[in-house]
Amino acid sequence: MILKFVLCIDLTHLQKYILNIRLLVLLVFLYALGAQAQVLQWSQPTKLKGTAVFTKVIGENENGVFLLRYRNRFYTKSIILEKYTHLLVIEQGKAIDLRNARLIKLYMTAKGLLIIKSKYNRAQQTNELIAQWYDFNLKPVGPAKTVATAVPKEFGDRGSFRLRISDDHSFISLLYTELSENREIIVHHQLLDNELNAKYAKTVLLPYQYQNFVINDFLVTNNGETHIACKTYQKERKKIKSTTQRLFHFKDSTLNDFVITDSLSIKSSQLVYDRANDAAVVVALYGSTNRYGLLGTFFYRLNKDATEGSMQYGPFNESFMEKVKVNDRNDGAISEGYGIIKAIPRSDGGMMLITEQKEVATEDDVVLVNGIPQSTSKNIYNFNELLIINYDSAAFIDWHKVITKNQTTVNDAGYFSSAVVYVGDKYIQLLYNDQLRSSGDVMQYTIYNNGFEESSKLLKTELDFVAVIPSESKQVSSNKIIIPTSKNRRFALIKLVYN
Repeated sequence: MILKFVLCIDLTHLQKYILNIRLLVLLVFLYALGAQAQVLQWSQPTKLKGTAVFTKVIGENENGVFLLRYRNRFYTKSIILEKYTHLLVIEQGKAIDLRNARLIKLYMTAKGLLIIKSKYNRAQQTNELIAQWYDFNLKPVGPAKTVATAVPKEFGDRGSFRLRISDDHSFISLLYTELSENREIIVHHQLLDNELNAKYAKTVLLPYQYQNFVINDFLVTNNGETHIACKTYQKERKKIKSTTQRLFHFKDSTLNDFVITDSLSIKSSQLVYDRANDAAVVVALYGSTNRYGLLGTFFYRLNKDATEGSMQYGPFNESFMEKVKVNDRNDGAISEGYGIIKAIPRSDGGMMLITEQKEVATEDDVVLVNGIPQSTSKNIYNFNELLIINYDSAAFIDWHKVITKNQTTVNDAGYFSSAVVYVGDKYIQLLYNDQLRSSGDVMQYTIYNNGFEESSKLLKTELDFVAVIPSESKQVSSNKIIIPTSKNRRFALIKLVYN
């Protein structure tokens, strides 16, 4: 009787174990099936002509896919708009006039394409911010409109104009600064509606010298409130004595100043829009002022009435730091080379951070040219680990993942390095060029909301060499992302559609 009873217990446990294994396998299969339910579309590879060699995806709507081509990162020459069909066949292009001007912003809305440029008015000796609408056939709509004017700070200055558009495209927040006679900062702020009419304007003199005040980021919410993340310095004998992180908040024409921290060393920060609450969140990696390395993350939010702010700390514990690669310089902390690529608010109040460890090294050398020594130097760009950290609503770490890329390039500003980020409802995907094995493959790394992960090759390039360009890609909808690539030294687009 005793043996039979024990045997029954063992069989029962075995059956439960087998059932759990089956459920686990089924769950993994369903996750994998969901990740692989994607369609890949290619454009025809073309050789870029002219000087507009860089590309940025603007967006996609029912009229087609829109791209911006440009010559340099200052957006001063060779600005071209291009329209493609949904099958990624080019339809037309339009050159934008930038005489004595530079492109500041390009927004794609339901109304059309809004191009905003800064132009120097020689007669008035002012910088003018000029807005022009284009329809989806790349034709101008109505006359150009001067939105703001500013006095140049120095020769060749095109103005310190900064613009952000709200998530629903109902507001545009305009921010620019000038100097007072005492070289203190004068901040001008305007809130514009989607017809470019000013809802209000506010000018504030701040008690900070020009070199002691830096704007890090700002955004405008759907209710028209503008948040400005900045830092101010106190100097002593031309050395920085202390730094204070601040959050300025414009509501209507009222400005409030919140001190975030004056005791932590901030290494990377972003202002993140929380769509679920129509609010702004300051997300930052922090360390100590007297030691090297990162010690954790913090999140700073204003309350609903925007009368006070609250801080949540997410420190890295010992077990976390043991699993994340460190070096001799940062014992007890992770590398200061980590910076935030993207912060994704969770529906439950938590936050997922995608960070990347990168560094730039300069190598000098002396070579003989016709017997004469000449010095040379080169910049080496290292994009190493991706670190994904998932925080719950109380700023505790649910899980984290480390992806090793080890991308190294020379004198290209890391153009083909880093990773493309796709954000879905159930998972995120990170796409990057696999240079670890010098294979030329494009890797696809999928991480689900519960921390389950898998990796595969999106493109196995045995015959063609393909490299994605992360900085120029864009997620154009909840289930689509468009990625510019270099395919056998020709330009080509990839569209990924997730089912």
